[in-house]
Amino acid sequence: MSARLPLLALAVLCAAGLLAPAAHAQPREPIVRVHLLASAAPQSVTVTAESGPLTIYADRSDRPTTTLSMGETARVEHVSGRLRLRAPSVTLQGDVFEVVPSRDAPLALRVNGPWKRYRGALSIERNGARGALRLINYVPLEAYVSSVVASEYPFQEMEGIKAQAVLARTYGLRARDRSEPFDVTDDTGSQVYRGADAETARSRAAAGATRGEVLQHRGALAEATYYSCSGGHTANNEDVWNGAPLSYLRGRPDPYDRDCPDYRWTTTAPVSGVLRTLSSRYGGVSGIEVASRATDGRVATVHLLGAGRRISGNEFRAVVNGAYGARTVRSTHFTVQRDGGQYVFTGRGFGHGVGMSQYGARGQALQGRSYRDILAFYFPGTDVQRHADGPRAVDYAAGGASGLGGLVPYVPRTAGALQRAADMTPGTEREAQPRRVAW
Repeated sequence: MSARLPLLALAVLCAAGLLAPAAHAQPREPIVRVHLLASAAPQSVTVTAESGPLTIYADRSDRPTTTLSMGETARVEHVSGRLRLRAPSVTLQGDVFEVVPSRDAPLALRVNGPWKRYRGALSIERNGARGALRLINYVPLEAYVSSVVASEYPFQEMEGIKAQAVLARTYGLRARDRSEPFDVTDDTGSQVYRGADAETARSRAAAGATRGEVLQHRGALAEATYYSCSGGHTANNEDVWNGAPLSYLRGRPDPYDRDCPDYRWTTTAPVSGVLRTLSSRYGGVSGIEVASRATDGRVATVHLLGAGRRISGNEFRAVVNGAYGARTVRSTHFTVQRDGGQYVFTGRGFGHGVGMSQYGARGQALQGRSYRDILAFYFPGTDVQRHADGPRAVDYAAGGASGLGGLVPYVPRTAGALQRAADMTPGTEREAQPRRVAW
């Protein structure tokens, strides 16, 4: 059966050394689509052939538009509703440009700042909003995990780092969504991913030691949530977010993160500013009071005086922190009092409190517990298993490729959008949880 693998997907595999002849099949590695630098709303991007030649394709052509030799750069910018490519040997317009390295080396790009390096390939599209570009990094899963671990987990104890690697991998795979043009963002809306520049020897070692391992519950990918510090007690998922209770995300005493600098904290914010911020969203707020708490003491709802309504403790935290910074209301485990012109918040922990405490993972690692022990503590009833994507023969209905297993979950349509090319992991659970996981 002869089948054609679409251009960018095939190029990523070859560049990453992931596509081998059938007679020498190797374990396959999924690709994660990461939306890069969305908050910057880039109007242009510059790429350079820093570590080896880069091949650039335009729109529907299977033929390279141009190849950048070592040291050469190309610029893509939004012009009059289309994209314009300026390279040493060509200037042309198009709807999407695909940049593919010739081997497993990072490509370098620059958007209003220093050069940033990313493994895998890059798709440059129109984003629609304010003429911005949408930059999608097609990155092999394990390179993605290595970067996320180094970007998210600040400690050096290897068992804690391996626990973080399993969660990062689980999150990246669980986030795949055929209805979206990308899987994850590179910020706290998903997981922080800073590309190849963030990778360290320890993060690569942790990704390698846990290669392919994910957290599962009853055969499905688990909700792999984590945060900085529990303050002594983790949270039930339904007490923080809308959604059905999950049996493996139950609040429990956590004696392992006492070394967290945010284990106990006190902060302030101006009364006038907080009320103005709340009023701009909810109208006419004259005061606040805690209306209800969860069983662990976290704020469940806040009464907005004057506006005559209640909002969740998590929503209150997000709104106040949006105005005054993430370290203002550091968790929903807080009390609030008015002291003159200031609200005084006194609380415990940093983050949403659901799933794994990173300081707690470190504390357990220091006591000699393994990464599997750590994950079993924070996600009781789950197990660590190797992901189903692997060296198996599966026909790709949409993309027309065969025998590539779970290697490439998506295929570009080369007109600016991306198309689903394989089924999602069987049994994947989806709950009404936010994509944001870190804080």
